[in-house]
Formats: sequence, C-alpha cells, structure tokens
Amino acid sequence: MALIVMASYVTETNNRLEYAKKTLSKLLETVDFNKHELFISDNDSCEEMLSFYENFTFMFNRNFHRKNLTISYNKTNLGTAEAVNLGIRQRKEGQYVIKIDSDVTISESGWVEKMEECFERYPDLGILGLKRTEVIQKQDHENPTYQTKLVSVPHQRGQSWIILELCSDIIGTCTMFNPKLLDTIGYLYQPAKYGWEDVLACVRSEKAGFVNAFLPSIPIVHLDDGLGEYTKQKQNEAGLVIDEFSEIADDYKSGVRDIYYTPFEK
Repeated sequence: MALIVMASYVTETNNRLEYAKKTLSKLLETVDFNKHELFISDNDSCEEMLSFYENFTFMFNRNFHRKNLTISYNKTNLGTAEAVNLGIRQRKEGQYVIKIDSDVTISESGWVEKMEECFERYPDLGILGLKRTEVIQKQDHENPTYQTKLVSVPHQRGQSWIILELCSDIIGTCTMFNPKLLDTIGYLYQPAKYGWEDVLACVRSEKAGFVNAFLPSIPIVHLDDGLGEYTKQKQNEAGLVIDEFSEIADDYKSGVRDIYYTPFEK
C-alpha cells in the first residue's frame, strides 16, 4: 500500500487550477484507492479550488474507502517540502510514499503497483521517479551528474522484464520513496519555499547507501510548459538560494550535515 502526497497551491492569478484538477481527476482513474491512500496538502488555495475539493471528495468517497483520503487545509503557503512533509508524517510503517506534483497526469492504470514492484525486486532503490520526456538526463550526457545507466532489475522466470535508468539526479515530478530510506533521512528539506528539495533528497539517498533511478516505461505528461509567470517566480526564488543549496549538498556529501531531518518533534 502506498501513500500518495500532493502539495497544491492554486490562486486566482497563478493559473494552476486546471492543472490541479486534471492531476487529481487522473489519479481517480488510474489508482486503486481501496489499496492506496491520498494526502492532499493545500497551501491556502483559492475558493474555486476549495470548491473542487468538495466535488473531488464526493467522487472519491463514492468509489473508494473514505478513510483513504485526507485533505490538509494549511491556511498558508508552507512551500513544497513542508507541505509534503505533513503527508509523509502520516505514513504507516513500511509504507511507500509517492510525492506527485499538481501539474502532471499519468494515464496507465496500475502504475503505483509497478513502481512498488521495482523496490521489491531491487531493494537498494532509494528514490524511483517517472521520467518526463523533456528532462535532460540520458546515458551520454556530457555532465556526469545527468548521466544514466540502464539496468535490468533481478528477474525470475515468469516475471515481467523491468529496465531502470540509474541516475544521481531524479526530477521530482512523480517520485516514490523507499520506506527504509525515509526511516533513515526523515523528511524533505529545502532552503526556500521552492526548489532543490528533490535534488537534496537524492544526495541524502546516495549518502545513505541507496541508488536512485527513473522508470521510463510509464508515460507521464507534465502539464506546465514553464512559460507562466508563477513558474518563473518559483524559478527565480529557487535561484536566489542556489549558493546555499550547493553548500548544503556538499555538507551532506562530506558528512558535515546530518542527512536526517525532521520539522517535527521526534
């Protein structure tokens, strides 16, 4: 059973409403929420989004166990990491956690189970991401950070063949976390409200002795073309702390900084 966590921040001006609605509607179509759980962490969205949650909750409860849906109304913009951390805090022992952005659709049913199977057959996996078609990571990339290596997960007769792309830097549009990794590193950390939490999670995963990978066989659509003012704003805010991010990453790698992080009391 997996816990899917989505942070959502929809305002009257950031043009995220249709993205979030499509993301959530597609989850209802492709995920069996009688087996899995959904945690929506809302960072003080507009009334139109709150109204959509009412309809979404009705549809969810009509088709699945109502106890498997939680909506956290945060009443302020906590930023991505801290909003997602509220969901991670609810995970059960041994439960996989999926962090999914509010601007992505996946059309293949059973994708959660396929991601879980990768961890079951390749226990060294720390973070597994679905791969957008526009990301730069590839086998022959000139920068070693973005180079990938194809591997076949351990296979027994009768099992499906699964090919992964090992990579140090996994884009966090839709990523599944090994529960053993979360036991080791705790929660997501980012130096500002936007950016770098996924990269830092990958650094911490490798420092903890895990490997990270893409599962490219499951198609994923990123709805945001990156041209909107809100996206540019987030990129600018992330850019302001790039030096701090680099220092934090180096401290994780050298052991100066503890890879375990929690915003909550232990």
